Amino acid sequence: MQLISTTIEIAAPPEAVREKFLDFPSWPKFQRQGGWFISIAPSNSNNAPKDLEPNDTLDVTIQIGSLNPTILENTPTVFQWGGTGLMGTFNGAHAFRFKPSTTTPGGTTFVHEEEFTGAMTWLIGEGVIAKGVGMREKTKAGFEGFNEDFKKWCEAR
Repeated sequence: MQLISTTIEIAAPPEAVREKFLDFPSWPKFQRQGGWFISIAPSNSNNAPKDLEPNDTLDVTIQIGSLNPTILENTPTVFQWGGTGLMGTFNGAHAFRFKPSTTTPGGTTFVHEEEFTGAMTWLIGEGVIAKGVGMREKTKAGFEGFNEDFKKWCEAR
């Protein structure tokens, strides 16, 4: 198992941050050119993001391809999906957490992370070959770029 976890403080309450987060059609508008997430939408267009339940699916396009992950959790504090790639050799549980901040009064500690499992997980590791491939650094940089763009959007008046 390999975990990539990033956090950022957002000067807005968790409920407001989560509401912005669930505005999937706006994601391409607030991210800088070449942002990590290109698009995200419920697979069943009848479902609003706030109504997604475990086992519902998403259509997600990121810089490196398309995914059809399954919702694992959609609560006021966590939005998480999971999926399998490369014929089951690369699995992930991608989570976004909305926590009341202990450092920003009235704000949110936004956690963006993914736990990778499967036979190819070593590619996300910190070994010599994995570092040469650079997937860990690229993935973390993608998460951090999303976080920065998302923070700016949430804090805009």
